[in-house]
Amino acid sequence: MAKKRADGRVRISFTYNGKRYYCYGPNTSETRKKEFELRQKLSEKAYKKGRDLTVDEYHERWAAAREGTVKGATIRKQHFEYKDASQTAIDKAGTLFGTLKLVDVEREHIKILQRELSEKFSTSTVNGIIALLGHICNDAMTERIINWNPVKGVKPLKRIEAEARTTKHRALSLEETKDFFEAAKTSWYYNLYRVLISSGVRCGEAGAIKTSDIKKDILRIERTITKDADGLYHVGDSAKTEKGKRDIPYTESMAAAVNDQKELNRMLFDDAGVIQMDEYIFRSSMNTLLNVTVVNRDIKRICAAAGIEKFTAHAFRDTFATRAIESGMNPNTLKEILGHSDIGMTMNLYAHVMDNTKQKEMKLVNIGI
Repeated sequence: MAKKRADGRVRISFTYNGKRYYCYGPNTSETRKKEFELRQKLSEKAYKKGRDLTVDEYHERWAAAREGTVKGATIRKQHFEYKDASQTAIDKAGTLFGTLKLVDVEREHIKILQRELSEKFSTSTVNGIIALLGHICNDAMTERIINWNPVKGVKPLKRIEAEARTTKHRALSLEETKDFFEAAKTSWYYNLYRVLISSGVRCGEAGAIKTSDIKKDILRIERTITKDADGLYHVGDSAKTEKGKRDIPYTESMAAAVNDQKELNRMLFDDAGVIQMDEYIFRSSMNTLLNVTVVNRDIKRICAAAGIEKFTAHAFRDTFATRAIESGMNPNTLKEILGHSDIGMTMNLYAHVMDNTKQKEMKLVNIGI
């Protein structure tokens, strides 16, 4: 900002890397020239200093600059992804990747890192780590610390594991469902399980449902429980994704489970018997935020008692989707209820169920010959 002083000189001030600098001149034009020259000197000095940074040192600065601009859960996830890369040896001498100077990193280092990581992690995990390094190096290029991105041109690994729809995503059979809920009747989370399998909502989304989110025949999903950068649980300001904000038809089975849980909450937690519209309906048995790790532990215990293969809370979502498809629900409708960003995600995850449904329906077609 240019300002004329009492002595007639012009002063221009600006901030660079958190520090205030001043330039003086006989007029605005001359002072602007001095400002430009000073900015160049500061930039060159920072550039030279940046060229001495190790990969770890630059990552620390890069991560700090992202705080407040991305979700805490994202920062936490990327922290562990980077840590796996940083602590991987990239030569026989045991040199750790993170100790290399950023300017000395070559494409061959990235390829070695990729190969070493593939010995320990899944293809998708390795590709995610390499992609993260690519983003970091892009920003380093923008800061003129490096002249090119060593990650560029390194091809992602081809998937060799089974797709998520055949591993992570598992739907309960009708018999398993019956056996599980029979054994779960004494569980504090019984009503939560009823809502999860009746709606397809994620466990974290269910834990963030307030009484005010229920409007007659609509259940509004607009936030979820997540972890911050320190790994602590809290309710986020939004759903998992923007598409995750959605309205779900509020069915009788959901209403019955919610009403039963409210009654339990009233008896155990709400001495005054007054329903608060901003209270969370599904909480832990200690009246704290729902913790998916504790929920999954409870599910594992119930599975053992029921004599069925163990699963996680996500299986309720998969079971809902499977039953919906088998009942003839339009995939686009299912996409909206699940909060998927596009129909391709829904089709990919549950294509095997749709294939089975198509086989059954094909037999019903009468072509008249």
